[in-house]
Amino acid sequence: MDPIHVQVLQAARRVAGPGWTFAVVDLIDSLPHLNPATVRTHVSSRCCVNAPSNHASRYRYFRLIARGVYRIEPAFRGSRQDGERRTNWHDHLLAMMPSSIDRTLLADSLKMSPTERLETMRRAAESLAAMTRR
Repeated sequence: MDPIHVQVLQAARRVAGPGWTFAVVDLIDSLPHLNPATVRTHVSSRCCVNAPSNHASRYRYFRLIARGVYRIEPAFRGSRQDGERRTNWHDHLLAMMPSSIDRTLLADSLKMSPTERLETMRRAAESLAAMTRR
């Protein structure tokens, strides 16, 4: 079995979207056999170029670009294999959102048509209006 830092890099290549960016939560989801805290530590500290040097051994795989979002450094991108997952535009959009935002609600909304979204907003507005009339 490969060392954890190698497994993390390989998984990051698989889940990376356009611009070679990925969210830590997606990486954790793609490595269910590893402890989430271990994956998070490797990404945010041990394998991050712009993190403080708190570890004896460090790897310069990733760069923090936003809270919870990292980019694979050019030297470690390699080439995408045919079997590797390619992300679509809404996966990339969700990866760029701050970790404090509930991605499941956004993902559900992105699956709806514009008409369905407007209908959902109309029902929410009617519900709020009914509450204020009481």
